[in-house]
Amino acid sequence: MHRFRYENLSGCRAGDIVSLNKEEGAHLFRTLRAEEGDVCTLLDGAGRLATAVVSAGKTLRILELAEIPPPPAPLLHLYIAPPRRPKMDQILRQITELGVWRIVPLVCERSVSLPDNDSVNGRWKELLFDACKQSGNPFLPRTAAPMRFAEALSDSAENCPARYFGSVTERVENNSSAGVPSAAAWFVGPEGGFTEAEERSLLACGMNAVHFGNWTLRVETAAVCGICVLQDRFSSKNSVNS
Repeated sequence: MHRFRYENLSGCRAGDIVSLNKEEGAHLFRTLRAEEGDVCTLLDGAGRLATAVVSAGKTLRILELAEIPPPPAPLLHLYIAPPRRPKMDQILRQITELGVWRIVPLVCERSVSLPDNDSVNGRWKELLFDACKQSGNPFLPRTAAPMRFAEALSDSAENCPARYFGSVTERVENNSSAGVPSAAAWFVGPEGGFTEAEERSLLACGMNAVHFGNWTLRVETAAVCGICVLQDRFSSKNSVNS
């Protein structure tokens, strides 16, 4: 069943007639050539889904609604120094498919690209919604304004009880608790990597250094690989605790 973006589901009830925006409507009626009686799914990016049927006048009638609970802990926060646009577009799609909860653009000493707020709230949001529709993830990743490295360290300490970064040389585990944290941060540096000073700061503030390869990874590889490693680590703990 095809999925479409509709951000006003919070005020809807079964039987309501709604219309998609121009882009979504063109996809449904021009590209897919939907006809009356065809059924589709609507999502708002906040965990709400609706089953809807095509009605007269290129409208949709909502049949039923559902609200999906948030994913199990930890909610994953990705702090990333964005690479250039094509690579970042790829990362945005893949981490949405993996269920990342929040994305924080990171400004490091070796940063090569920095999105402005218009890009984050515009093009990024379009890419994230497309990935939600493709994957079925009902939660659009939240995005933050770009943060400088020191600010991001403070932000992650405030929001994430467990914090990690990838290191070719270090393996440090500072979180000794066997429990599952409410949120976890994954830090990914720029294409040139974190500087030695930045890596020392990461370790000094209590971050876990994860060593999962002997070679330097591309940003897009490190972002996806790290999220997968953390998901695997905590999903096994969730299974034990359930």
